[in-house]
Amino acid sequence: MDDKMRLPLILIALTFSCSTFSQSTNESMDREVGWLHGNCLAIKNPDIPSQHYFKLIHLGEGAAVENAVVQEKTTDGEKCYPLLDDRVEVNTQSGYTYYLVKSKNPINLAIGVLESKVDLNLDFDFCNTSEGIQFSISKKDGSLVWGGYYYLGYESEPTCKSY
Repeated sequence: MDDKMRLPLILIALTFSCSTFSQSTNESMDREVGWLHGNCLAIKNPDIPSQHYFKLIHLGEGAAVENAVVQEKTTDGEKCYPLLDDRVEVNTQSGYTYYLVKSKNPINLAIGVLESKVDLNLDFDFCNTSEGIQFSISKKDGSLVWGGYYYLGYESEPTCKSY
């Protein structure tokens, strides 16, 4: 299959899988919670002012929580990995607004929470799909509280369990 035919099929599959996933989450949280790759926050909230502080939950090895600050909105793929040429179309169609942020520690993958109080008894996690990263916040019993999806623009080895 050539690349021109493949992209529409990917978009259809992502739209279906993301909409199915988000229906089981608290959709009002989308304005309060987002995901990060590097210093770029993707969140479904176009109204975050610059200099707004939020909780940054680093994911993976050496996970930690710190305060970070929103600097400005961005559409620049050179400064924001989700907006690189090979992934910008899918990621922008998902309804996210992108912000550059500043933190004390370097960011790889993380979840950002705008509320000042974060329930650290929840599980903050991510896993790989065949072409992206699924971010999640769940209760200790495994029930999903929030989820976000990041299209990478290339194939990856899936590690996600079904929700």
